[in-house]
Amino acid sequence: MGTEQVPVPVYHPTPSQTRLATQLTEEEQIRIAQRIGLIQHLPKGVYDPGRDGSEKKIRECVICMMDFVYGDPIRFLPCMHIYHLDCIDDWLMRSFTCPSCMEPVDAALLSSYETN
Repeated sequence: MGTEQVPVPVYHPTPSQTRLATQLTEEEQIRIAQRIGLIQHLPKGVYDPGRDGSEKKIRECVICMMDFVYGDPIRFLPCMHIYHLDCIDDWLMRSFTCPSCMEPVDAALLSSYETN
């Protein structure tokens, strides 16, 4: 057994709340676990500007304001906006809406999730 401390993850049961994982109620833990599960079901890919020649191609991640670079891991939302994987996963843990169009992410997801 090592003595090194494992940092306790911080979660946001609602966008304005910040709680350590150890302080969550059972209900919040379940909701967060479900949310993580939903996020993992969102399609992900790799940014490849050459594959899609459309003019209005999304070129930057609105969360970090950095341009996408070939090979960046990205995640697609149901509204077809794309973000860096790490940026959007972190964002969705706080707010389950698309940062670009404010479309709720879980509406589309939950309907397909329920049917499985």
